[in-house]
Amino acid sequence: MSEREFIPPPAAVLRRRLDAPLLRRAFGQFGTGVAIIGTRASDGSLVGMTVNSFASISMDPPLVMYCPAKALSAYAVYAGARHFSASVLAVEQQSLSERFAKKGERKWAGVAHILGETGVPLLDEAIVCFECETVAIHDAGDHGLVLGRVLALRVAGAGEPLLFHRSRYCHLAQDATDVDAPAAALAWGL
Repeated sequence: MSEREFIPPPAAVLRRRLDAPLLRRAFGQFGTGVAIIGTRASDGSLVGMTVNSFASISMDPPLVMYCPAKALSAYAVYAGARHFSASVLAVEQQSLSERFAKKGERKWAGVAHILGETGVPLLDEAIVCFECETVAIHDAGDHGLVLGRVLALRVAGAGEPLLFHRSRYCHLAQDATDVDAPAAALAWGL
């Protein structure tokens, strides 16, 4: 058998219905980082939410994206925001992730943060904070896809990222080794 030969999965796997619990479990197999998306409402109040749908998109121009659920009570605020921030959390900041994942107002009260040049909140102690300008919003089923251009960033330079996998928080293994960036780029053909 050649490496290119396709072996179909058992018929039982193909017939399985793609219901919400199955999809959630399947999507959960992909480990992600955790970030807090912050912005301002039209009345000037700060809003924020926990996401694991934050990702880099392009280096030139510098673009990132996140996906707010349309069911969020503040969805219109995120969809209408001219600017937003993404603060990537460190493993020690799990309590902040939990705080911003809950419903409620005044999530930023008592949370150490600064305001960026565009007025969006940037979390203290985050591994990195991106300050972004919204450039596009796309319909993405039960979510919106917000594309932003990075205007500024603040890098802490140290810290282990908070990760989310199989509906649980996790972190890198203590014995995880750093990969030499040029060697990694070469391995991926970059």
